[in-house]
Amino acid sequence: MTKKQPQLSLVGAVAIGLASMLGAGVFAVFSGAAALAGNLLFLATLIAGLVAALNALSVLQLARQIERPGGVYSYSRVYINDTVSFIAGFSFVLGKIGSIAAIALTFAAYTAPENMPWVATAAIAALTLLNLFGINRTATVSGLLALVTVVFLLFTGTTGLLTTQAVTSANGAAKGLAAPNSAMDVLAAAAIIFFAFAGYARVANLGHDVKNPKQNIPKAIAIALGIVLGLYVLLVFGLQNALGAGLAKSDAAFIDLVQVSASWLNPSVVVLVASAAALGSLLSLLAGVSRTAATMAVDGELPGALKVRNRHGAPWLAESFIAVAAVTLVQLEDLLWVIGFSSFSVLIYYAIGHLSSLRQPNSERIVPRWFPWLGLILCVGLVSSIPGPAIPVSISILLAGLVAREIVKRTVAKRTAGN
Repeated sequence: MTKKQPQLSLVGAVAIGLASMLGAGVFAVFSGAAALAGNLLFLATLIAGLVAALNALSVLQLARQIERPGGVYSYSRVYINDTVSFIAGFSFVLGKIGSIAAIALTFAAYTAPENMPWVATAAIAALTLLNLFGINRTATVSGLLALVTVVFLLFTGTTGLLTTQAVTSANGAAKGLAAPNSAMDVLAAAAIIFFAFAGYARVANLGHDVKNPKQNIPKAIAIALGIVLGLYVLLVFGLQNALGAGLAKSDAAFIDLVQVSASWLNPSVVVLVASAAALGSLLSLLAGVSRTAATMAVDGELPGALKVRNRHGAPWLAESFIAVAAVTLVQLEDLLWVIGFSSFSVLIYYAIGHLSSLRQPNSERIVPRWFPWLGLILCVGLVSSIPGPAIPVSISILLAGLVAREIVKRTVAKRTAGN
């Protein structure tokens, strides 16, 4: 079989990274985070950004040494052991299936709230088909959608920051957000906002699809994360200035923001941009998650059929499996629960990334050891603060996966011994 040649340039990799972050998350997280963090929303955003930056540094350091697709799953397999690697890969796939479902539901909520499950299902199906035609098509579409989103967020953040119109919350309270009830509320808000950052390292999961991966993957991660962090800081100040206490009560913060800071702009523009951003993020998510699942299948950690690629280089069965699982979650229609579920699994994934980074020898290091230590501590802190039932449910599913893996391995070992 002829080895597939890399197709994705640095620009394409950055496009996928941007589209992965600038998706439904940015349109969904700030209201809920403001309700928790109050007037410390900026601090919660900085904490989420710091966690993302530290995670990215560990991934950068690892990606410089290993170009195999699969991200932290592949890195931990080299630097720790197979069991920890399985936990990383299983957590990633599990969390990102939740992300796909959440983003599809957000897209449906903006476009057809009366038919959310059906529209979300159609979006997942359509973008899965597009991904099956190869990664270059994914990068092109993701780049176009990311460009539209960046321009829109720059516009709304700037107009919100510059507006001088006084606003109040729905019940007529004072403009400013109230103080949070506790430090744990700020951490919980940071965990929610982290959902809008997750995706900065998704290009690391594309591995062999990227040209010159040891150089281009770290560059793409750094560039995409830097752009998004700047945008989010601008948005936090713009949203707080324009909406004040109303931000914590808003069901559609960007529509409310436009009505205050740019009343001449038709709210349908917000709907269109939010939909485009969600589709771009959904597209790149499907590409990254399926390739991690395919890499796990190559290693025998998932069924071998998931590693099969079509003539366009796409792992078509893995893509199809991920899509079916996400469509199943879509039927629950519980967006906040799914976001917490996704954040828990992804933070576990990156915590393992920090552990892998700590195992690297000094000759491979680009940052001091206290960076991954701090990242690990912050990941654990955010995981422990995630609201809702995500923690017990996610732990139960992860343990079930480990038990199933052990049963399969013992069964295979007995059959091999018997032969």
